[in-house]
Order: sequence, then structure tokens, then C-alpha cells
Amino acid sequence: MDGAAGPDVRATYLRFPAWTQHFWTWQTGKALPGQRPLLRHTWASYLAVTLAVFFAGLALSTLAVALMFPFWYLALPAGWVLTVSGERTMVLVIAHQALHRRFSGRPATDWFWGEVVTVLTVFHTFQDFKEEHFDNHHRREVFATEADPPVRFLRNLGFRPGLSRTALWRRAWTVFLSPVFYWHGLAGRVGSNLRGSWRRRLGFAVWIAFWLSLPAWLPHGWLAPALAFFVPVILFAQLSALLDRLGEHEWLTPRNPAFGHRFYTAAATAARFCGAPVPGRDLPAGRQFVAWVSWTARTLCYHLPSRLLVVVGDLPNHDYHHRYPSTPHWTTAAYARQHDIDEGPEGPPYQEVWGMGAAIDRVFRSWQEEERAVPHR
Repeated sequence: MDGAAGPDVRATYLRFPAWTQHFWTWQTGKALPGQRPLLRHTWASYLAVTLAVFFAGLALSTLAVALMFPFWYLALPAGWVLTVSGERTMVLVIAHQALHRRFSGRPATDWFWGEVVTVLTVFHTFQDFKEEHFDNHHRREVFATEADPPVRFLRNLGFRPGLSRTALWRRAWTVFLSPVFYWHGLAGRVGSNLRGSWRRRLGFAVWIAFWLSLPAWLPHGWLAPALAFFVPVILFAQLSALLDRLGEHEWLTPRNPAFGHRFYTAAATAARFCGAPVPGRDLPAGRQFVAWVSWTARTLCYHLPSRLLVVVGDLPNHDYHHRYPSTPHWTTAAYARQHDIDEGPEGPPYQEVWGMGAAIDRVFRSWQEEERAVPHR
């Protein structure tokens, strides 16, 4: 677990060649000062790439299980990664931007694709998602308070202010491994779909029927829908959602009156970047070797999976989204946030934390204080 920013972590990546810097901007989520996007997606190209990743993951996992070709057990987790990455991007970027009417910019189109991607991911209906996120979470009087749906969700799972940081981490691992947690998540998602409009129920039924039909025409019976669909789309996505929610904001943090009416989210919101300082050139050879081994292991086994599976899309710069929820620059949020910093932000200084686990730990450290009433207004 890394921590809050001290020295400029992103600047240490300048040790790598200039032609790699756009990759490091994507992987960490943080752009360099003055850096401009290499590629600008339209909403349609962003949608096409995301759907391609999702369906490629499902196809790879399904073929691996059905054909069991040599090394199929390596292809299966690769398919899982693609599926979960595509799924979480569909929910947290495409459906999310559609809620804010900023995906295509056309309400009917945004609603259509919001419904499509939430059916494909067996997520709550687009209407239920809208009521939770747009109608509640973004309301000034609700944001990050006890009334905020994510806070209620976490408290229902046993995460409570006043517990020690150690107890909160212990609770996190208990929930991560709890079949009850995944069962309740599945029941909530299916129930939301069954309460939707007739079109929603029809789309949901067709999609689930397709997966339930696989044993009739593919080898290995129920392994294909179980391993290629249920595991990534239901179980891993549910875990990803919890990890994201735990570190999304510093929940219950009191408002800072100095930030004013417009930037009421700033005290409880920091960027979540996925990286660690690159070893410096001034280290002795032996220590530098150890540092590079450690940095490489953390990048490949922690920061890169975090970026692909949890802090997807524009989530590293979620603080920028809350400052400018109607921004058209959501496809290039890392660059837009850095441009705002370069120009001198009109609001309070931006905050950042490096490492998905460090973002969660930041919440747990704030919650280990005595439970208190939160004077937000």
C-alpha cells in the first residue's frame, strides 16, 4: 500500500523515455504538467472499444472452458481481466456519464446505452442507478453524509465509524470472502432488473437465457456459464465495486466552509492514482536492483490490476468529476484535471493519494476516531 502524495510521484516516471509517458499517464491516472492527450475518443469510439474489451473477455473465457486447449487455464483468467475491466468501465464511465447526460449529449441516446450496458453487466436498472447516484449522491445536502447511499451501503456491511483501523481492515477481509455479501449483491441486481420496465425485463431475460443455453451446445456442461460469465460478471465485479466504494471518497468528512458552496465535495474527495515512485538514479547498485524488483512487482501485481479492475476509466480523477460534473472532457479526465492545476484551479487545491489500498486506508484512519455528528451545513 502506498500513501498520500509527498514529493511529485508522477515526475519520477520521467526516468522512462518520453515515448512511454502517455502509457504512464494512463496507468497511474495522472498526467504531466502541460501534457496533452495523444488520443481523443468520441463517445462512439469509447463505447466501441469498451464493448470490444468486454465481449473479447467473455469470448476468450468461454472458448477456454469449452475447448480446453493447451494452457486454457491461463487464457481463462486473461478473459476474466478483460471482462471485468470492460464491465466496470461500462458501469462507471458509460452509464455514469449517461446519468449526467454527458455521454453522447443526447438524452434518448444516453438513456438507451445506459440501459444496454447495465443489462449486459447484470447491474441495477439505469433508473435505479440514476436515483442512487444522480438524485442522491450528487445532492449537496446528501453527499458523503450518513444519508448518502454509498455510506448506507458500507454501514450495512458492518463498516462503522468508531472502529479501529485494524478492525475495519479485518471487517473488509471478512466481507471480501463472505458468500453472503455476493449473494445479497446478486439478489439486489437481479431484483432491480425484474422490477424494471417490460423492455428491461425482456432484454435481461434474453441475455441470461443465452448464457443458460450454453450447456446445450458447448462442451463441458455448466462450466462455460459458471466460469466465463458468473465468476467475472457477478463475483469479481461485485468485489471490484466494493473496493471502489471503500476508497471513492473520505466518507463522513466534515465540509470545509472555506471551500464555498460550489466546491463542497473537495474536502472529502481526492484523486486515486495507481503507481509508486520510480527508483532514483542516485541509489547504490545493490539497493537500486532491490528497489527495481520491488517497484516492478508492485506495478505488475498491484497498481496495474488496480487500474484495470477497480479504478477504471476516469475514476483516478474522480475529484475532477465532482468539481465539474458536466465536463465534456471525461474521456481525457487526467489531462483536463492537470490542465486545471496548470492554470491555477479556481477552487481549493487538489488532493491525491497513491495506491488503491491507501485510498481505503485513508477512510479507515478517519473513521477510527470517535463516531461523531457531522456538521455539514
